[in-house]
This record gives sequence, structure tokens and C-alpha cells, in this order.
Amino acid sequence: MNVILHSGLASSVETPLLAVPVLGDDSRGAIFDAVDERTGGRLSRIADEEQFKGKGGKTLLVHCDTPGLSRVLLYGVGKEADLKATSVRAMAAAAVSQANKRHLSAVALCIPDGVDKEAATVFATQGAALGGYRFEDFLTQNVEELACNNLCIVGGASDAEGLVERTLAAAAGVNLARDLVNGPPVQVTPTYMAETAKKIADESGLECTIFDKAALERAGMNLLLAVSAGSDEEPRLIHLTYRPEGADENTPQIALVGKGLTFDAGGYNLKPSGSIEDMKMDMAGGAAVLGAMKAVKAFAPNVIVHGVVPSSENLVSGGAYKVGDIFHSLNGKSVQIMNTDAEGRLILADALCYTERMGVERIVDLATLTGACMVALGPHTAGLFSDHDDFAKSIERAADKAGENVWRMPLQKKLRPMLDSPIADMKNVGQRWGGAITAGLFLQEFVGDTTWAHLDIAGPAYSDKADEHVPKGGTGFAVLTLLELISGEL
Repeated sequence: MNVILHSGLASSVETPLLAVPVLGDDSRGAIFDAVDERTGGRLSRIADEEQFKGKGGKTLLVHCDTPGLSRVLLYGVGKEADLKATSVRAMAAAAVSQANKRHLSAVALCIPDGVDKEAATVFATQGAALGGYRFEDFLTQNVEELACNNLCIVGGASDAEGLVERTLAAAAGVNLARDLVNGPPVQVTPTYMAETAKKIADESGLECTIFDKAALERAGMNLLLAVSAGSDEEPRLIHLTYRPEGADENTPQIALVGKGLTFDAGGYNLKPSGSIEDMKMDMAGGAAVLGAMKAVKAFAPNVIVHGVVPSSENLVSGGAYKVGDIFHSLNGKSVQIMNTDAEGRLILADALCYTERMGVERIVDLATLTGACMVALGPHTAGLFSDHDDFAKSIERAADKAGENVWRMPLQKKLRPMLDSPIADMKNVGQRWGGAITAGLFLQEFVGDTTWAHLDIAGPAYSDKADEHVPKGGTGFAVLTLLELISGEL
């Protein structure tokens, strides 16, 4: 996506399609009035005829015969008192969608009055770059090339070329995460995840270490090995590292740890029909980490950033791990397997132990971990678990700035006895009640005293339908939050 920052008036832009914000108040807004005057009152006449009231998210396409202006997309942004910069992202996505439907190569967008110009410029760029996403790698017919690759932002932040460049890098990271989640599991295997990490490292100058099965055995990552035992695909542990220029032993370090379960059949606790079909998406946490690491160099944070992804499949075979088995984790704790479909916390446990041993100051892990979190928060919000208030607040601020939804959940210690086992240090599941909390309590056993937070992204990682800038399928959720966190909140 090529982005041009236009410092002139909306009434002077020449474009095949101009997106105009329309307020849901008695006045439709000064921008609407200026463009309406340019069209000789055509916009207001059509809006009146169609009873277009500027309700948030509603659109109306108006064809014009005005020189230099072929079409205007009226986009409702709601009442001025409720206007948010995030509305611009949805408007940009809608404009790009309309342009692609009509094979237009360019679109212009007017930033609404009354919003933060810098934030709106970011969201406009995001909306255009993310709203045009398609996953069509395996289609062989009826595939149309996306035509719109030029965006003109009118009335945004001035001298914001660097901001736009970082935003486009972030969007590329989101779209990489989407591609990984959307790819079929026959393609996106642990080996493929590792190859993707190597490619990211080569392109961005990151350090890259890959643990194959033999290396995992030598290291003692028995939980990761147990989960993968039922598959012919070997597991991997991926470790990418970004170091800022001049980094030394005193440079702060943060680790992003993402669950990379490339297909989850549930093991011997086999998932039924209706629950298994989309289980290629169970590596969305790992995909988000790789997406963030793809973009990290463009943000140039003053911290060392580690991206760690344990990756495996969870299938059924004669060699698969069983209910009742006991394995020792990397930190020596024994875990009794009471449900083979609670595998994500197992591969994360070894990865968290590995990460904690590096001596990082902060760890945030991401996983499509529990259906219980979706029951609690719905499909659009991630659950945030942490005993460290300041770190949790930093993640909340980063998510808010990124325009993603997280909600802090309790780590209720009273539920910890649910994980007790009479024959091992702990079980891998508790009772049904508070399942998202006990999953977080399980993970906490493997981070030592390190400042840590857990994001359960089971809901927002995958979408059943397209909505605004989010496509059906993999969403790339949390990439933007991670980038905001490492670049401005530590």
C-alpha cells in the first residue's frame, strides 16, 4: 500500500473515490459540507433521498460528475461526542473494499475533525492495509487481483512519513500472522513455522535459533515432546532475538512467547465434529509473535526482544501421550496428564521455563488456550492475566492504543488446589469452573519470579465472519498490541 499525506483541503482532492466522514448529528460536519458544495449539493440531495443519517458504520456510495471526483463514499461516524480515532480504520477498510470491487487503483480518505490526527493517520493506514487482505493462495478460479494499492490521507498528521512506514510494517506483520493461521495444516507445520522464522531473521537481521526434536530431547523439554509424540511431524522451538544498536548486558529484555500448535485434534480426548474443523488456528499465538518479530525492526525499540514459539501438532497414534501419563517439565516439575486436549499449556510450560532461564525482565505469553475465556468475554476480547499490576496496565494501554480489546481477569489463588495431584506435582487441568483462570495458574508455575502476563486470545484470534478491517478466518490479533508494548510502554 502506497500512502500519500495530503495537506490541502478535502474539496481539492482529485481521486476516483473519496471517503467522507458524516456525523450523526443535525449537522453532517464541515468536511461533508465542503465536499457537498464541490458536487453542487449532490451529496446532500442523495443523502436526504436515501435517509442517510450518519449512523456509525453505515455507508452510501454516491456517483458524481464533478471534475476530478468520480465517486464519494459517505461513511457514518456517529455522533460527534462519541467520535473515536478507531472509526477511521473501519472507514479506510470500507473505502478500500469499495475501490477493489470497482477495480480502482486509488482511494482518498478525509480524517474527521475532532480526533487525534496522529492516531487517525495510523488507523487510516492500518484500515487500508488490513482491510484489503485476502487469503486466496489455493484458489484456482474466480480470483481477482486487488486493484487498490494507493491511499491518500487528507487532513491527517503532518510530517508523518516515518509513522506511516512503521504502521505499514506492523500491518505486514498482522497479515503474515493471518496467512499462517489461514494456511492449511498440511502446509503450516512446525517445520514451516521454523522456516518462516528463519526468513524473518534473514530479512530483518534478527538472531534465530531453532531447536529440532533431538535438541529438545537434549534440553529436557519433555512436555513439548509429549504433546508432539502422536504426530509424524517433529516439534520445534523457535527463538528469534532483536537487539537494538548498542545493546549490552544492562539493556532491558522482554520475551514474547506464543503457542504454536499447528493442528489440534485433541489427542485421545479427541475433539468432536463441530469443534475440530478450525483447529489449524491453534497456533495463532505463535503466529502473532512471528508477526510482531517481522515488524520489530521498523519500530526500533530500546529493549532486547525475544520471540519464542513452541510448535507441534496434537494428534492420535500408538505413540501419542495418554491420560494418566506423567512427564517432567524443563524446570523439573512433574505434570500428570488428565486431559490430552489441554495441550497448549504444556508446550508453553517448557517454553516459559526456557525463556525464564534467559534472565529476561518481562514475559508475555499468548495462546488460543481456553474456550472458557470465550464464554466469559465473547469472541472479540482477549483475557489478560497477571499478578503484576504495572505490567498489566502497560499491556492494557498498549492494546487501547492499538485498537484491540483486552480485559483483565483475576488470577484467583483459591483455585490453585484444583491442579493438585496425589501422584505428581500438578495436573494439567482443574475442574470445569474457572477454566481460563486455572490455565493461567498452571502457566504461572513455570515463570519463576519473572514479571509475567498471559493473554488468552481464543476469542479474537479467529473470526467466523468479516467485520470492518478484520477478515473471516485468522485476524492477526495481538500483533499491534505487542508492537505498541515493546515500542512505548516499557
